[in-house]
Amino acid sequence: SMHILMLLTNAFRPDPRVEREASALLELGHRVTLICWDRRGELSAHERHNGFEIIRVHSVPSTYGSGWRQLFYTPRFWRQAIRLALQISPQAVHCHDLDTLYAGWQLKKRLGCPLVYDAHEHFPALMSIYLPGFLVRALVTWERFLLRQVDYTITASTVLRDEFLRLGFSPVITLANYPDLDQYISVPASDVKSLRSSLGVSPQQLLVAYIGGFSLNRQLLPLIEAADLLPEVQFHLWGDGHQKQRLQEAAVKRPNVIYHGWLSPAGLPLHFKAADVIYYCLRDDYPGAVYNAPNTLSQAMAAGRPIIANQVGDLGRIIKAANCGLLIDQPTSETIAAAITKLKNPQLRQRLGSNGVRFAQTTYNTASIQDALGQLYREFSEDKYNS
Repeated sequence: SMHILMLLTNAFRPDPRVEREASALLELGHRVTLICWDRRGELSAHERHNGFEIIRVHSVPSTYGSGWRQLFYTPRFWRQAIRLALQISPQAVHCHDLDTLYAGWQLKKRLGCPLVYDAHEHFPALMSIYLPGFLVRALVTWERFLLRQVDYTITASTVLRDEFLRLGFSPVITLANYPDLDQYISVPASDVKSLRSSLGVSPQQLLVAYIGGFSLNRQLLPLIEAADLLPEVQFHLWGDGHQKQRLQEAAVKRPNVIYHGWLSPAGLPLHFKAADVIYYCLRDDYPGAVYNAPNTLSQAMAAGRPIIANQVGDLGRIIKAANCGLLIDQPTSETIAAAITKLKNPQLRQRLGSNGVRFAQTTYNTASIQDALGQLYREFSEDKYNS
């Protein structure tokens, strides 16, 4: 077994992908410590969560979505993370996303340990909606330099994996965002009925849900505007992020749209099961859309709920392969409303939802995460790495 340090620049409230991977490593007998950045100082500085230790950096206050100003804060987090990491001397460093990778590289040099880069998204493309072009190009160069220092790369997207391999970076594997199927299968029908009732949704009404982050790359306003065309349908949103204020202002004007705030990961299986239709569309001018393999998609599949999405990258590739939802080219209020109208047909919803569950059972499941991580870290035994 190894002591594995994970680095993360959010506060882990928790982060579903990070939690799944940490839990898989624990089950394989490894020890896991997570150092993360609580920019608002909202959560405990030290915590044990499902068997692994969490250390949160509170000494670098910042906000999300501050664009280029984050350049003044992120290096301060790196310094604090490196200082804390050196106190515990991990045997491997696992960096979640590009904004932790410099700190991981420094730890690799000082500790002589292997370094894993876990790319949740195409980070420079994601930042293109927050940063000027010259800084995005600098991020691309920075990532390619740091990738040469990495021992193993993990991507959430097959498209990003193929791009890294084409550029000569190897080895690279894909671990998509797989949920724990048992948590979805075990949700009692009585709990689903009770939740729908508490939300004010009758058994006859269609409930369309968006559950996820409100980052600027999501096409969420057209979903709310679609409610004007379908007054008999209920639209419910759970999440938080940069678009929160604008979405709240739009929702309050429409009686069939309700914003509920942030949803705890523990509540995800029940809420996905309570919805009839799940929505997830990305901006078509967002360069990172082609690389996006969202948690929302795999959660909808595990819950057996059809998803409405747009036809880009892994998102469209997986939905086509599983035949588990409806794809639209341009997310507008009209195209979204047309897709929802089709899904008023309960037989169609049942067929697409069942397809998603089958795909999740055979391909999209947590067992594959454990197998892949187990193989990766077996290759990183101390004797082999230091020989």
